[in-house]
Amino acid sequence: MGIHTKKLKEYIHYYDFFATPDGQDCLPKTYYYTKYGAIGGAVFSIYEMALLSRPTTIYSTLARFGHFTFPFAGMGFVFGSSICLLGQMRKKDDTINHFVGGALAGAVWGLKYNRVQTGHVMGLFVGFIAAYFKFFHVHNIPLFNMRGPETVRSDPRMNFTIKIYEDPGRPIEP
Repeated sequence: MGIHTKKLKEYIHYYDFFATPDGQDCLPKTYYYTKYGAIGGAVFSIYEMALLSRPTTIYSTLARFGHFTFPFAGMGFVFGSSICLLGQMRKKDDTINHFVGGALAGAVWGLKYNRVQTGHVMGLFVGFIAAYFKFFHVHNIPLFNMRGPETVRSDPRMNFTIKIYEDPGRPIEP
């Protein structure tokens, strides 16, 4: 008897942003960037409320939830739409589109706090992160140490078979 281990991709369905070049499929890309931004903001809001602010009423809980969720969703929208517009205007699919899109998305955080310095810092941070991921994708460099199926098949540490007792009626599996 063996345990079938699935990959994470088989459990979680996600949108592949790099399947098409920048400037194409703008509406789905912008939708999914906004959606993932809102989900990230919701998770951030829940952790912030549980660990730091600890609101006591339902009104303060909803206000605190929206305090981070809506700016994160706005950052996702600005990021997705600016990447598409830059891809269409520049006719290129490169890291500069993602850096500028990340800088514009980070500026939304500065608008949230009404501080120019905060917007610049977050803009540079998000821009560098977005350009980093795009650079590694364009040059086909793996971001994490991903092992292929040929490595997993021969790795004895990845053998998750559970045998309670040897079945006398069947031959022993290797």
